[in-house]
Amino acid sequence: MLLGTFEHNLDDKQRLTVPSKLRNKLGDNIFVSKGIENCLELRTPAAFEELLSELGQKSSFNESTRTIQRLILSNSDEINIDSAGRIKIPTNLLDKIGVSKQVYILGLGDRIEIWDKATYEEKLANTNEAEVYAAAEKLGGAN
Repeated sequence: MLLGTFEHNLDDKQRLTVPSKLRNKLGDNIFVSKGIENCLELRTPAAFEELLSELGQKSSFNESTRTIQRLILSNSDEINIDSAGRIKIPTNLLDKIGVSKQVYILGLGDRIEIWDKATYEEKLANTNEAEVYAAAEKLGGAN
């Protein structure tokens, strides 16, 4: 289970140290993808295979399926965690979400999200309590 929020910086070579609490649960090879929102997602090979399986169950004749497959699969790469616990995220993916140097790393159960710090703080500032309750109710979780 990947949990927690961490604030980190990319180094001068655009490498990111994965927090040890998360790194210990990932293994040496992981997959990075552009997320649906303006973030990157890290998954273990097993979690990435599960995502591929889920996408593969949808009809490629459906325009929405093709759109999501294009967004995720064409913006994915397999990367390694080095001996110092760092990952080198492809520059094109960092550019897609506008990462400069400071990021938030979020453990979300089966995946990790990486957000540009300013973008994530803006997202948090623009999320109000009513939206959270509405989202929970939509998922069947609010009383």
